[in-house]
Amino acid sequence: MCGRYVFNNGDSEQLDQLIDTARKRLPKETFEKISLFEVYPGCVSFAGIFDHSSKQTVTRLMKWGYASWQKKLIINARSETCFTSAFFADSVPCALPATSYFEWSKDRQRYAFTVDDEVFYLAGLCRKENNETHFVILTEAANEDCAAIHHRQPVIFTYEKAKAWCASDTPSLLLKDSVQNRYFTKA
Repeated sequence: MCGRYVFNNGDSEQLDQLIDTARKRLPKETFEKISLFEVYPGCVSFAGIFDHSSKQTVTRLMKWGYASWQKKLIINARSETCFTSAFFADSVPCALPATSYFEWSKDRQRYAFTVDDEVFYLAGLCRKENNETHFVILTEAANEDCAAIHHRQPVIFTYEKAKAWCASDTPSLLLKDSVQNRYFTKA
């Protein structure tokens, strides 16, 4: 479930501005590590996280995937159980800007999913591992459109809901406010 997503499809002024700001502020070697188009497990990408000192959501760079004790990369977390799982106990909410995400059917066809808004936000959890911040994407049962392709889908928020998700002391209560997929096409 949700093993790849597109950060920027090239049609978003909002994301283009984020990229330009990062290009100007970050060291070149750091900027060159960011996945600016398709993001897959192990990649570094932009994420929003609530900064308690400034009391606002800020953009940070994070790496996709938590290390497990089995040396396997964990890339997703079930929204239904993540807040009761000891594995995710030290995690905090984050949100990942995206313009589409991919699912694969049983016959290995790749489908691209989008929503009405140009940019949407994948709900995530993040934590520090080895002096880097890592994230996982939260999933939920697939809606009717997605279920024909895959039984799970990412939890998706609008910009305002994503900010509330990141700042919430009780983020599990916000999971019911996810946006449903509107479109999918064979990629």
